[in-house]
Amino acid sequence: MHSDTITDTTMENVPATGTGGYKAHMHKVLFVIDTLQTGGAEQSLFANAIRFKNMQPVVCHLYAGELLKPKFTEHGITVHSVSLKKKYGFVEAYKQLKAIVQQEKPDIIVAYLTRSEIVARLVGRFSNIPVIGTFVSELYSDSYNTALSAKAKMAVAFFKWANKRTARYCKGFVANSEVVRQSNGKALKIDLNKIEVINRGRDSKLFRYQVPQTFPGKPLRFLNVGRLVPVKGQRDMILAFNEFLPAFPDAVLHIAGDGPEKEPLAALINELGLQNNVSLLGSRDIPQLINEYDCFVFPSHSEGFSGAIVEAMFAGVPVLASDIPVNKEVITHMETGYFFEKGSVQSIKNALLWLAENTTVAQALAAKANEHARMNFELSTIAGKLEHYLLNMIIAKN
Repeated sequence: MHSDTITDTTMENVPATGTGGYKAHMHKVLFVIDTLQTGGAEQSLFANAIRFKNMQPVVCHLYAGELLKPKFTEHGITVHSVSLKKKYGFVEAYKQLKAIVQQEKPDIIVAYLTRSEIVARLVGRFSNIPVIGTFVSELYSDSYNTALSAKAKMAVAFFKWANKRTARYCKGFVANSEVVRQSNGKALKIDLNKIEVINRGRDSKLFRYQVPQTFPGKPLRFLNVGRLVPVKGQRDMILAFNEFLPAFPDAVLHIAGDGPEKEPLAALINELGLQNNVSLLGSRDIPQLINEYDCFVFPSHSEGFSGAIVEAMFAGVPVLASDIPVNKEVITHMETGYFFEKGSVQSIKNALLWLAENTTVAQALAAKANEHARMNFELSTIAGKLEHYLLNMIIAKN
């Protein structure tokens, strides 16, 4: 065994919640992912896998990090923990995954995130098992890469080359938005007919639908949720909020999330003297938090899928969002939300003023947004679409 490898395979086949256990004749899908930490891809995988009704999910994470592993095993899902400690270790990862594939004999493999995708494609090719790739962001777009360091840009360029070379080994791909489908298809020269759009869903039952009530004299409370990185546009939002405050000096803006921009944003808040109005909350339980606010503000410059907006829609909170294409796949201006110009401090300020002066209209838009979210982004429906797609890919193979 390689000295940097920790192999821990969990084989607990207790009945899966809501499914009555997995039947022997079910098709089996092996999900391969970098880690089981608490990132968006990992949590989306968990949310979908536990809702499968006609396929048996098995999970393998190739690199160290398994915070979510107990959740999978509690639902009767087998988890293979290769847990490589090297950053890449592709040769060892290939050997380990090939052995797991020989043991599990899956009908199809679904790979998440670039390192695992490359390894899974090679294993699938030489094992004659169809592989489905996934696209979760505009990884190769200018808007996504602008803020990256030179070293990070070199890594992206290498993985773009490797991704393009191995994409031919995939039977199909799943993208979490039309924008991501178009962006990755163009960058990797993939026929768009091979890429299926399946959004990331949210469980509406986790949210309490309650359109916020406002009244004269009540201070307005704004919430933003997102990782603290430049591409999320929080600096623009704070600058705009600073210009908005003279008109509504009691308003507050809270930002939930963590990331490398925490200190620069905190410094900006102090520099502008906004300590009494703007707070960085850190990581929080959003379903428990969101109904405390009158409005959700989302100034992101780039997104794979605007899941945070969907959460606000399920909670009944009015949404102000940047006019990037992926946000337009989720809400419609003056029908289910309100758009401002991406990266424009003045436009964000105008949106905040619009909300403050049109709360009744904003609440009506929020009610329509909730209906739209329930029709299009309910997690059980999304999981069903993914399962149906995978079953069709297996049948097409045969």
